[in-house]
Amino acid sequence: MAQPQKTLDLEFSHLEFFEDYVISSLKEDIVFDMEQVRKLVSICNEHFKNKRFVYISKRENNYNVNPTIYLNLDEAKHLCGIAIVSQRTSSLNMAHFEKNFSKIPFEIFLDLEEATTWAKEKVKK
Repeated sequence: MAQPQKTLDLEFSHLEFFEDYVISSLKEDIVFDMEQVRKLVSICNEHFKNKRFVYISKRENNYNVNPTIYLNLDEAKHLCGIAIVSQRTSSLNMAHFEKNFSKIPFEIFLDLEEATTWAKEKVKK
């Protein structure tokens, strides 16, 4: 896999920026809600400028996601997809529930490489 162009460690997530996507690894036991989403949107808008990108959530830790965050992603102007990657049944089940709230393409993967391939295809469309 390619090396990230930039990494950023926030209080709630570790971010790895690539040409077409960002991989986010949320930290253990956080509650991911609109405050964190606004911060991520701001950082991604600045990094990707006017370029389409995909947000990849690499779910390895236990944390809670407020599913209504997906209804308010209009500020992420060039976000063209969300990918969830996990091997954990509980995370996959939650992702299937969250998918119902997303207005943009939202896919679930067991493998990070499959997610990055999907992301690269998504930004080209």
